[in-house]
Amino acid sequence: MNLTALATEAPTLALRGAKVLVRRFTAADIPMVVAQENDRAIMRWIRDPQPAAEVQARAETMAAPWRGADGEWLACTVVPHATGIPAGIVVCRVTVAAHATMEFGYRLSQDVHRRGFGFEACVLLCDHLFTQVGVHKLVALCVADNEPSWRLMVKLGMQREARLREYTHLDGAWRDEFVYGLLAREWQRPAATGVLANPQSH
Repeated sequence: MNLTALATEAPTLALRGAKVLVRRFTAADIPMVVAQENDRAIMRWIRDPQPAAEVQARAETMAAPWRGADGEWLACTVVPHATGIPAGIVVCRVTVAAHATMEFGYRLSQDVHRRGFGFEACVLLCDHLFTQVGVHKLVALCVADNEPSWRLMVKLGMQREARLREYTHLDGAWRDEFVYGLLAREWQRPAATGVLANPQSH
C-alpha cells in the first residue's frame, strides 16, 4: 500500500465519474459540512448533536493536510456535475497500515439522495484505493438500522462480516453496527458508473 503517493496527491486529488467529481475537501467546504452536521435527517445514524465549537473544529481538521497516519481521515467532497454544488463527502482512513487495510465512509445531503451520486462517489474512491494506492482490504461500518447505507455497501460488492451488538449509542439507545469488508481481488468496477480505468488528479 503506497500511502506516500496518496499523501502526495491528496491536496489535488480529483476523481471524475459520469455524474460526480470527487475532489479533496478544502476550507471552502467547511460551511457545507457544518450544515450537514446540524441536519438531523443526515446525522441520525452517524452521531448525536454536538457543541457548535466541536463541529467547527472537526470540519476544520478535515481541510488540514493529510499525512496518512493510522486513524486520520482523508476527506473528499462530492460535487454533482449537474449543479457544481458540493453535496456531501466521502472519507477514508488507514486502520492498520501494516495490513494495507483502510476504512471508508460517506454522507450526502437529503436533497440529492436516490440519484446514484453516493454510489458513484464510493466507486470512484474504492477504485482509486484498490488500483492506484494498492489497498488490500476496505472496510465500512454502519448502524444496523441504517438500511440505505448497508444496501449501498452490498451494491459495491462488500460482504457483511460482523454484527457488533450494542456498539454505538445514538438518540438515547444502544445500536448494533454492521461491519462490511471488500478485498482487492474481489473488486469489480461497475461499468455503468463511467469511472475511468486510471483516474487522474487535476
